[in-house]
Order: sequence, then C-alpha cells, then structure tokens
Amino acid sequence: MENELFRFKVNLGGMIEILSDHLYSSPDVYIRELLQNGTDAIVARQKSEEGFENPEIRIKLVPNQSLAFHDNGTGLTRDEVHRFLAIIGESSKKDLMTGRVMEEYIGRFGIGLLSCFMVSDEIVIETRSVRENTSLRWTGKPDGTYTLTEIPEGCEEGTTIILNCKEGKEQYFTSQKVKQLITYYGILLPFPVVFDDGSQNTRMNRIYLPWDERQSTKEELMFFGKTMFGQDFLDCIPLKSESGNVSGVAYILPYQVNGAAKNYHRIFLKNMLLTEKGDSILPEWAVFVKCIINATNLRPTASREDFYEDELLEEAREEIGVCISDYIANLARTDLEMMDRFLSIHQRVLKAMAIENDELYRLFFQYFDFVTTRGRMTGRELLLQREPLVYTGQVDEFKQMSQIFFAQGRLLINAGYVYDKEILCRVPVFYNAEVMELQEEEVVEIMNDVTISETETGHFFLLTADRVLAKYDCRAEMKKFSPVTLPAFYYIDKQALFLRRIQSAKEASSPLFAGMLSAFAKDIKKETSAYLYFNYYNPVVKKLCLLENVEEIERFVEILYIQTILIGGYPMHNNEMGILNGRIMELIERNLLDD
Repeated sequence: MENELFRFKVNLGGMIEILSDHLYSSPDVYIRELLQNGTDAIVARQKSEEGFENPEIRIKLVPNQSLAFHDNGTGLTRDEVHRFLAIIGESSKKDLMTGRVMEEYIGRFGIGLLSCFMVSDEIVIETRSVRENTSLRWTGKPDGTYTLTEIPEGCEEGTTIILNCKEGKEQYFTSQKVKQLITYYGILLPFPVVFDDGSQNTRMNRIYLPWDERQSTKEELMFFGKTMFGQDFLDCIPLKSESGNVSGVAYILPYQVNGAAKNYHRIFLKNMLLTEKGDSILPEWAVFVKCIINATNLRPTASREDFYEDELLEEAREEIGVCISDYIANLARTDLEMMDRFLSIHQRVLKAMAIENDELYRLFFQYFDFVTTRGRMTGRELLLQREPLVYTGQVDEFKQMSQIFFAQGRLLINAGYVYDKEILCRVPVFYNAEVMELQEEEVVEIMNDVTISETETGHFFLLTADRVLAKYDCRAEMKKFSPVTLPAFYYIDKQALFLRRIQSAKEASSPLFAGMLSAFAKDIKKETSAYLYFNYYNPVVKKLCLLENVEEIERFVEILYIQTILIGGYPMHNNEMGILNGRIMELIERNLLDD
C-alpha cells in the first residue's frame, strides 16, 4: 500500500497567541513591524527604480479607532499578494534564485505582519505595484481566511495597511502612544516618517546620524547622545566594526554603576531599533558605557529583538571591545585629567570585574591606582618597582605599619580597600612580579635588635611592660626602628584582630547577642599574637627604661598601648578608653602635687 501524502494545517489563531505570548515582548512591536515592512518596500523600489526620489512613510491615526500606514515603496502584484501575504514564513526579501534573504532588507522571516493581529481583528492592505497598474485590496482575518479584490477607483503606488482597533487595545491607538513608538523604533530611518492625527502633520525623525559619511566632531557626538538618552555624559567613544558593518558611539556614564546592572542602549539594525539590550554585541565588561549602535549585516533573531549569536557577531563584539580599549589607552597617554575623572567614577566596578575577567584585567590593571607608602601609585608604576610588592590586607594595619615602612623608604601597599587584595594577588599570573602579603616575619625583619647593654638597660622596664600588657592579650618587645619619633607600634595577627573585634562587639551588644558571639569565638584557634614593639631609638622610651618606679612604668605603658591602638584604628574595648583617661589624669594630678 502506497503512503498517502498529507499536509500540515496551521491554526492561525494559535500562531497569533504564540507570537503575542512568547515571540514578541509586547503589542508595541506592531508599529516596528509596519515601519520595517515599509522601509524594506522603499529599499526594494530604490534598488529597482533608478532615480526614485522622495521616499516616505505616512501614518494617519484616528485616535482610539484606526490607523492607516502608507509607504511609497515597490507595492505588491496579485501573485505577490498570494505568495507573501497568504503563506506564513514566506518573505518577499528573499532572492528568487538562492532563496536567501538579501542583506539590504531588515525583515527575514515573513511573520511580522501577524503582529498586527495583536491589536486588530483584521488587516486591510491596499496596494499598487510600481510594475503594474492594478490596485488591490487584501483583507485578512485571524482565523486564516482572506479576500482579495480589485479597487476600481485605484489607489496610490505603494502599500497602505489599515488597522481597526481591537476591543481592549485602545491604548495602542492613542496619539501619544503611536508617536512614542514611531520615534522609539524609527527615529534614525533615513527618509521622512510623517505622522497625522488630524490635529497635526509632523515629521517624526529629524535626527542627524553620527555614522554618516562625514567625520563627526566630539561636540556633535555628545549632542547626539544627549538627544537620544536625555542626559549628559562624561565622554564619548566612536565605534566601528567591519564585521557586521557596525557603527556607533559609546557614551561614558558620569556616575558609578553596579557591575551586575544592565544599561539601556539603543541598538539598531539598518537604522531600525532592534533592542535596548547590548548584552550580545557589547563586551560584558563594558558596564560603564551606554551605546548607540547601528549594524547592517548582523542577523536578527526571529523576534527581531536581538542578534543571532554567530561568528560574525562574535567578531563584531571583539572589534567594539578594541575600540573601547584603544580609547582608554589613548586617554592614559594624552588626557590624564579625563583619565583621572573616568577612574574616580568607575574604578571600583572595573576592579570588581577584572578579578574574574582576564581581558579586563589586562586592559585596566596598569591604570588602577593603589594607596602606598610612596603615595598613590598606578599598577604600571608598581610593576616598575625593583622590589617585591608587599601589601597588607587591613587598612588599620597599613596605618600602623606605613610609618615604619615610609621612614625606611620601603614600599607597602594598602590592599585593605574593596577588591585591591584580589587584584594584587593576580599580578603574578600576568606579569613578572613578586607579590606577598605582609607577615609577622617581615615586620620583625625591618626592625633592628637592641644590643646586649641596651637589653640590660631596658630589662626591668620590659618585664613590667610585658606583665601590664598580658591582661590585654599582648606581649612587649624592645626593638630599634625608624622613625625615631614613633615610641611604639602595635602589631596584631588576623586571628587576634578578629577576636578583638568580637570582644568589642560583645561589649556593645545585648546579652543574647553577646552570648552568640562568645560561642562563635570559642571555635577560633587561640594561637594568636599581638605585640607592642617599643622603639629604643625614641627619647621617651629611653627615659622610660631608666625608671625604677613600677607604678609610673605601668601608667606610661598603658598610655602608649592605648595610644597605638587609637593610631592604628583598632576596635577599642570599653575599659581601655577609661584606663587611658584615668592614667592621664593621674599624671596631671601628680604633676600638680609636685608643684
């Protein structure tokens, strides 16, 4: 028995529901599809008719009732009406020989007209082809039926699409809404788009295109960006990619952005707005820009709300990234003032992204700045140092140690700010440089030991200081170091610092929360260390070493201890500030009594 041949049947009502709920983001796109079809019809006439002038699209609205959309493009013959309007997925933009969509056109899939059923219960098309003198009226219904009749009185060349408002869709037929959508989707179309709502007859797209033949000035580009986005920008970057024939402008935002946030862009395909998302055509790290981009040869998705991910798009994305990175490199060479303004705004988010993004790290590390004992230094300046890049991951520790490192001319980097430690730790992956975190061993190495005689002189003082500091979980050491003006400095390891912070938090908390913190602290290893290093070079310390009165030594040791805690910015315990005030008061009273 021979196999019987059957044909698929398409439920047009179901197709419209799919378009409405899954393919198109909202009924707004019906204006985009009409603009697109009109544009492609005009392009077709320009290709076939040499000397064709005055192309235009006219849109006439009867508010809340109907919309008539006319283009003076190539129009449709009777055969073309049956072929392109009655067969879903058939596109008039395909080459008859190859079946491939010709690059001059925006539309590709032959389904755009169906979007009109989202706002109207029927579609009426009146058309007259430039190739024959027959005027036709096509009326399509959402149930899949249509009629085709001749118009005895004739109609003008081109095509007019007439939509009557579907009940409940009146919001898409108001003057304000239609004008907004025309401007939104068609503002860059290179021929007049005229709107008439009975009270006004206005051209909607009087916008200069920055990717026209002539070279645009920066002032023109900045004005264009303000016109399109309604805001000022820090600077602008011309964009050009041969892949996909892409042109445009990237505008640097004048405020900080979140790396996870998505900026709104204006991405056009053949001068028709495609999307406000730049995820596909922009590098993922370009979070500090808003872009206006026009592509000619990239492929749109079926919904025409994004580009199809292929090799051409990838190449275009890479070339756009090069435009932005070249701008940054040139800025660093030629305009340091603008570079400083740019980094002062966007450095944090760029550092955050560079931790995970190798491309961004290579691009920006040399421009990132860091706080050091030699002032603010860029990544490039750090790489030029002929010594290991030693850093401390705590701001408080840097405050304390920087005095010693600075006095000795040694480099110490403050990596206590957000992302700086992670950025520095990645340096050896990309550059020939040694990076290390400051350890207790390095702290001891930058100080000199006291001599035997000096040890003997300060022995009693040091024993007393060690006993006094024991109740603060701290040990006393005698060393010699620069600067001479620094009598002592406090050094604490990470575990001890963490415990100290827990203790400070407990003292400021409710009993319930304090109990939770105590339980948490029990799990922390007790092998912690905190040292108060006394500087034998300092005149005050030398005098203290000569004291024999234990009470006086105790007072001065506690004063110096709490002073170094304050200088380092470490968390204070409740009793420590009281002890400092008490010891100072004792000295004042003693001095008064002596007088």
